[in-house]
Amino acid sequence: MTLPPSLSPAPHLRLVCFPSACVALDAEKGSVLLLSEEAGLVLTQLRGTGGATSSLSPCPAQKRALVALMDAGVLIRGEEARAWARVRPGVASSPNWGTRDSPAALAPIPRVPLRWYALGALALLLVLGCGLRGRGGAFARTGRLARRRSAGTADHAAATRVAYSVRRVGRLLPFRVACWEEAASTAVALRWAGCRADFRHGVATDPVRLHAWVEVGGRPVAESDDITDYTPFEEPDE
Repeated sequence: MTLPPSLSPAPHLRLVCFPSACVALDAEKGSVLLLSEEAGLVLTQLRGTGGATSSLSPCPAQKRALVALMDAGVLIRGEEARAWARVRPGVASSPNWGTRDSPAALAPIPRVPLRWYALGALALLLVLGCGLRGRGGAFARTGRLARRRSAGTADHAAATRVAYSVRRVGRLLPFRVACWEEAASTAVALRWAGCRADFRHGVATDPVRLHAWVEVGGRPVAESDDITDYTPFEEPDE
């Protein structure tokens, strides 16, 4: 097979390449594709050349991976501005060999002043309603809602109170309220309160898992220490 002169990742994909695997997120549907180590190596090489294939000399296994990526629609022909910014190197988690404890019960949520519950509840209902309004495109809709930026101040203490209020309200509702809904609602509520925050969505390995969270001033809000295991799919300003 003759390779095209240049390749780009498909516009709807966000990819994180770890040493042992590569994770592709469909930014429109929210579906995830786990790619092989060889596919990750090919994508990393192409990222280094800006998509130019002329400098590649792949081994047979990598060439098969390259063809498979094109057949699967992960890579498309041609160049696109900033296309390879959608492929990020991932920081692999350290193997824990079963030594890292996982909580067997939900952690208690600190109480916050009542006014924060009203704000958190309204934001959570908006996010849930956005997701329920036609299942097709729900992931993209809530993502766009959460990523709208505010020109306000960065107030980490207020963000923590909002996050706790959203979690408390979420446990009372008969709907699925996981990290995606919590983080999106926290970001929306903070924007209403005039606070600046970044909605983040990332992936970690050992095993492969996804998580959404909020950062204020580069600091995660109301998250555990293992948040550093996650590599965001996108930069904060994307």
